[in-house]
Amino acid sequence: MASENMKSVRQVTLCVLLWGMSLTAAGQISLPGLAATQKSAATGSLPIAEEKALAETQLAETERQREQARITAAETTPDDPLHATERKRLLDRLVTLQGDKLKRLGDIAGQQQAEAPPIDANPLVQQLGQAPPYSALHVDALRDEYDGLREKLQALHLGLTAREGEKQQKLEQLQRANEVVRLAADRLSAARGGTALERARRQQELAGLRKQVAEAELTVLSVEEEWLRLQSSTLKTQIDSLHTVIVDVLPAQRLSAQELEDQRKRMNTLRDALTAEIERATALNQLHLAEQDKLARKAASGDERAIIQRRSLLEQALETDSAQLQGLRGLQQLAEVTTDAWGNRFVVLSSEDAEKRRLALQSLEKVHSGLANRKRLSQEMRDVTRVAIREHENRIANLQAGSPELEHERALLALLLKRADIHERVEQAASRLERQLARWLSDVAEKDKQSLAKHAAALGEHSRLWLTRIWNYELFAVEDVSEVDGRRVTVSYGVTVGKSVGALLLFLAGYWLFSYLVRKLQDMLIRRFGIDPQVAQVIRRWVMIMLAVMLIIFVLNLARIPLTAFAFLGGALAIGIGFGTQTIIKNFISGIIILFERKIRVGDIIELGGMTGQVTAVDLRATTVRGFNGVEALVPNSSFLENQVVNWTYSNQQIRREVRVGLAYGSDTRKAEALLIEVAARHAEVLKAPPPEVFFEDFADSSLLLVLVYWVELAPGRMARRIDSDLRHAIYQVLNEAGISIAFPQSDVHLDMQHPLRVEMIAPGHKETNK
Repeated sequence: MASENMKSVRQVTLCVLLWGMSLTAAGQISLPGLAATQKSAATGSLPIAEEKALAETQLAETERQREQARITAAETTPDDPLHATERKRLLDRLVTLQGDKLKRLGDIAGQQQAEAPPIDANPLVQQLGQAPPYSALHVDALRDEYDGLREKLQALHLGLTAREGEKQQKLEQLQRANEVVRLAADRLSAARGGTALERARRQQELAGLRKQVAEAELTVLSVEEEWLRLQSSTLKTQIDSLHTVIVDVLPAQRLSAQELEDQRKRMNTLRDALTAEIERATALNQLHLAEQDKLARKAASGDERAIIQRRSLLEQALETDSAQLQGLRGLQQLAEVTTDAWGNRFVVLSSEDAEKRRLALQSLEKVHSGLANRKRLSQEMRDVTRVAIREHENRIANLQAGSPELEHERALLALLLKRADIHERVEQAASRLERQLARWLSDVAEKDKQSLAKHAAALGEHSRLWLTRIWNYELFAVEDVSEVDGRRVTVSYGVTVGKSVGALLLFLAGYWLFSYLVRKLQDMLIRRFGIDPQVAQVIRRWVMIMLAVMLIIFVLNLARIPLTAFAFLGGALAIGIGFGTQTIIKNFISGIIILFERKIRVGDIIELGGMTGQVTAVDLRATTVRGFNGVEALVPNSSFLENQVVNWTYSNQQIRREVRVGLAYGSDTRKAEALLIEVAARHAEVLKAPPPEVFFEDFADSSLLLVLVYWVELAPGRMARRIDSDLRHAIYQVLNEAGISIAFPQSDVHLDMQHPLRVEMIAPGHKETNK
């Protein structure tokens, strides 16, 4: 399907190019970069240098078109200002996109030509020196750079993922733009008259420009995606090199006493700065409290608007002061904890006493576990403050310039920003210390035994990670490749375990819902519309099949699993399944034909292969026929198309029946005929039209054979054999009362009496002699 999509895009692009060339030759319009686009479409993907040159040509042509449009608009008054404005906007957008593409191609070319510096040239690696032991501070700096590169790589991967989604949207927009171009060309060819023709030409020109903008947007995304992949590859190389160095130097890192003393001095300096900041914040808080008391005394003489606003501002200022003091004290406490942590790290790395190392490790673990709660609390307070900041920003944006409330809202916003800043500082300090402690703990080879709860938590986290990996494991991927503006644009659709399980659960939920609704539909058809229950059941089954097929397609699209993902089921597997299921498929197609032709319907009485009965259900594979003896038979649907079928109730429910009566020779046949017609006419289930008839059929060996022919209408619960029996009882009775005998088989034996019969008596034991 990917190749079909690419082929369709190429066909549409070729049609637009031919349209553009024809219109350019006719002097109607000149599409920007038409020749360059033709070359790009003809050659496919190009090297970066050639693609850059092609982009420069396209940009120059588009700028020429924009300049020409500007000059034309300045010299003459346009007949259609809206068309001129839209054309200018599209040309400006196209110039911007082509400029972005050219700039990004230049970045790619420069990145490809640049050589990655060797890892030894890294200043942090050079600081480590050649021989161990290595400074723990230098190792920490190297690991900081390693973590920064990993975060940057993760951001690049997120950018690639976002552009994948944008590419899918832009590809859909390009397809719609191609459709609009085709419709505009059709309207242009059908336009008659000067005004209509000019309007159609302008619409076609704008449609062509919009298509070019869509192509340019898709191409820019593709180029940016290539640039991000190139950057990711370069970063991955640097990260791998740094990781190799870090793994080599970690076991040999040491923290000297001088380095420990330097860290303690740095923390003392930080605490002194925080103490001074706390004193300033306390003094400011005292000023706010004094001003609040002063305003409270003024309130007795009546509050004015300015006093109310000032009081509100002071309340917010006091809350900010409280948050500021609380945050600064938290930072001061974190500085003290950091000082102690550096001392414990020195013990872990330098001490030979196992007990001291164990106690130092316990202290580090305790501090590390407590930092998570502090960081979470700071994040929650920061998020609440940011919500309040957004509300005040929206309020300020809605106020008019010069409004008396504007300054008040701005002052409140400044206090909220100050409050958010202290929360941000606390969170960053806690995160930095937590990251350091996590590193230090992971570097320790010997650890104390953890509690059972800790083991369970670690096991749960490990299981969660594995389940996440399994859930996100990509079973296979399908790529949809299209060629736009000389570049092969690839959209990748990954099918993961999570997508498959989610699609299956969604299908089961949808199938259950549809089953419930279809059962309600069946009940409504029977109760409200009076449809036969068997027919309603067949309708329910076929509706359920169609809904199931649509549900499968909907679930696959919703889970973004393309139908092309199942192309691997083709080939030999499809042939094998085809041979194995050919009988099922034959019966399935036969069932569809039976359903739509309606030659055989539920309730019909049919005769097939020596079996006669009523059709009770028409299913996918077989049709159920209940015989008159009550036994149900499953007849494959293909049998109804391959064999001769007698449908007794195809056009109507009436059938003809016969009762044969043999009269003795010498009986009055006319009288017997009248009696037979009278008996048939009296029976309630014998139809009056057509009327019953009697035929003198034959002079049989032992009887005069009369045949009573009558018509009955078949209905559920009505047996034709029962009617035959009733008529025979009545015929026997009326013929007996009329003295007309019913013949029975008899034979006459005639003897030749011209000569006397010879009778001899032979004694026992006497042998007869021939004479």
